[in-house]
Parts: sequence; C-alpha cells; structure tokens
Amino acid sequence: MVRRRSTYQSAQQTVNMAHKRTIVSNSYRNRRRWLLLSACLKIFMIIMMCAGRISALQVIPLFSPSHANRHCRRSSIRSITTTLHGFSRQGERRSKKGQSQRPQRRTSQTQQPRPTHQVVRRNSSKTSSNHHKLEKPEIIFSNNHVLVVNKPAGWKSQPGDGGGGQNNNNNQNSSNYVDPKCLLTYLQFQELGGGSQKNFLSPTHRLDQPCTGVLIFAKNGKAASRVQVAWAKRKVKKIYWVVVEGGDDGLDLLISRSKLVNDNERNPTYQLSGMLKSTGGGPRGNKGGGRGSVICKPLPPNQTSLNSDKSNGGFRVCHIEWKHLKTLPTSKHSTNAPKYLLSVSTDTGAKHQVRALLALAGGAPIAGDLRYGDNYSNRGGKVDGPLPDGSVALHARSVFLPTVSLGGMEFLVEKPFVGNMPGRWREWFGVREQDVKGLS
Repeated sequence: MVRRRSTYQSAQQTVNMAHKRTIVSNSYRNRRRWLLLSACLKIFMIIMMCAGRISALQVIPLFSPSHANRHCRRSSIRSITTTLHGFSRQGERRSKKGQSQRPQRRTSQTQQPRPTHQVVRRNSSKTSSNHHKLEKPEIIFSNNHVLVVNKPAGWKSQPGDGGGGQNNNNNQNSSNYVDPKCLLTYLQFQELGGGSQKNFLSPTHRLDQPCTGVLIFAKNGKAASRVQVAWAKRKVKKIYWVVVEGGDDGLDLLISRSKLVNDNERNPTYQLSGMLKSTGGGPRGNKGGGRGSVICKPLPPNQTSLNSDKSNGGFRVCHIEWKHLKTLPTSKHSTNAPKYLLSVSTDTGAKHQVRALLALAGGAPIAGDLRYGDNYSNRGGKVDGPLPDGSVALHARSVFLPTVSLGGMEFLVEKPFVGNMPGRWREWFGVREQDVKGLS
C-alpha cells in the first residue's frame, strides 16, 4: 500500500508539472500573439488619432505592461476587440456632436501662427477681387536649389514690401493677415518651395511692386547663402530693360550727363553716376527728392567710392551702365514725346537706383514712374500719367550668377536667367519680344 501510494503521488506530481508547463507555454504563445496584435493596434490607433476619432489619453493605457500582462493571463482577445469597437463608437458620437467642443490650445501672444490656406479663406471675401487682377507668375526655372520666376506687375516680392507706397491696411496689424499680393506667400501656398512641406523659399533680391522681371528664390539654406555672398562680393550682373521719356531733346540730355565707357559705333555704352540717399518714403510732396523715397545729387569729381560716407551725409555712390536698344513708335497710350528702349546693367542693389538715376540724374524718367518722373526742376523728359495698369516700364531682363556653384547647375557659368518682357508693352509702346530678341 505504501509503494502504491508513493507511485500515485509521483504520477500526480508529473501530471501537475506537465500542466504547469502547458500553462507557461500557452502564456508565452499568448504573449507573442498580444505583441503582434499590439503592433497592428498601434498602427490603427495612429491612423485614428490623425483622423481625430480618438484622443491620446485613450490610447496610452493600452500600451502599458500591466494591460498587456492582464490580457495574456486571460488568454482572450475578445476584450481588445470590444475596447476597440467602443473607441470607434465613441468617436462617431463625438463627431456627430461637433468638433467645436474640443478645448482650444492656448498660444502665446509672441508666437506667430504658420500661414495656411485657412487664413486665406478667412480673408477671401475681402481680397478675392484682388487675386483676379494679378497676372499669374511664369516659372522660368526650378530645381532642388532655386526657384526662378518672371514677376508680373502688382506683386510684392516679399511680405511688407510695398515699394514705398503710402497705402496702409489696418488688417495688416493682425497676426492672421496674409497679403494677397505677396508673391512669396503665393508661391509657398502653391508648394513650389523646398523642404519636406515644399514651402521653404528665401528671397535673394527684390523688385519693386510696379516693376516686372526675373526674381530668384532659394529653396534651401546653402543656395540662399551662396547667392547672398555673390551679391555681397558684387559678382551678380543684373540687366534691366526700361522705356524712358526722352523729352524734346531725345536722349541728348542723358548722353551729356553720362560718361562714355565703350565706344562702339553701333551700340555705345554709357555710365551714369550719382549719389543716392534713402529717406524712408516720406509723404507726397517732399522737396529735394520729388515724391520718391530716394534723394539724388550729382557725384563730386573726386568721389569714386561705392560705399556710404558719413562725411557725405549718408549718401551712397551708385553707377549704372546703359545703352540705347530701340526708338519706339508712338502709340495711342503714349504722348507725343518720343520713347526709347534702354538696356541698363548694374551690380549693386541700392534702392530705386535705376529709377532715381535715370529720372533725377539723367533727365530721362521711366514711363509710368510718377514717383520720380514728374520732377519739374529737371529739364528733361516728364511722365504725364500712369500706365493703364499702374505699372512702371522697368523689366528685370536677366540675372547672371557666374560664381555661384550649386549641384546640377553648371550652366550658371555661361547662361543667365532670362525673363520675357511684358506682353502689354506691344500695345503701349509698339515693341514685341520678337523685335528685341537679338538685342542685349
């Protein structure tokens, strides 16, 4: 009897140990199932959080170790399915009640909100008419480094760039205000920039709002830095095409005030110099600088420095080189005074230097430039009225960056970025792109 009892006990112990091993094996198998299911559950929860159906506070407890062990001990997956179904039903219930019940996150007053398309819709009722009046910019070149566009008249190069205008909008003081005439913001909304969100654009230079032409934006920090260095070292060559009012003497007054640089019988090149000082855009009627934001005075004979001199009262010495391309015919939009198409080149970026030097120093103001062209003290050409669209006949024809080195842009050493002249110049001045394509 004793031997039988000991045999029965040993057999019972063997059965118990086998049962415990089975339980441990099942628990290990269940835990593997839970880990696989939790991975799928994480992906599903992330999708639901992005859709706004559930909150993070409901998802976090599911991923805690105690919750995982509890489900493994129960060896049941039904509770997980029930919980997931409850989240879905609760999300549907909250979506029916409305999204407005969620508490809004408070942002500090110094933090500027990121401009989105919703901000534009907020002001769309007030600014939709302005969008239709602006011509769509033409994309000249685009890659991973730069975006080059042909800016039409009316667009501001960057936020707050009004070209010295006097019109101020009270809505601009709001942090949510987006200027509908800002070209930089428009290009960012079109996702033409760099970065992961396609909205990184850095202006490398600017154009006045009423002017047209080539404008370059950098899509990354490296491109922006290298182009800015080229500007600082005066290694960028910019060519403008302008239509000027010659006055009764034609271009004789402009030639007499300029210096002959290249004695080419067919197309000589002249240099016009002057000293410019920005006044910050004072009110209309200012004396000394017309109605513009730049004052110009003649260059002293011994003054050759291009930097500002405190002894000269903050005036900056500026030079432009110009040559006559074509004498334009008289059209119905022009006065009886003759007009001339000039090519103007410069390697500096002083404010309004081309407009101010031609009008105030050369006596040949640009057509449509009421800011500098109605100066009665200058015995040269005079601008009688604005152009039909309010623009100024100054077009940035090309920008040459021969020293800028960027990947895949070896052509910069030989070829500049060129923008076609405005199509409306054919109606106003009788000149077409085909007529001047071979000129430079």
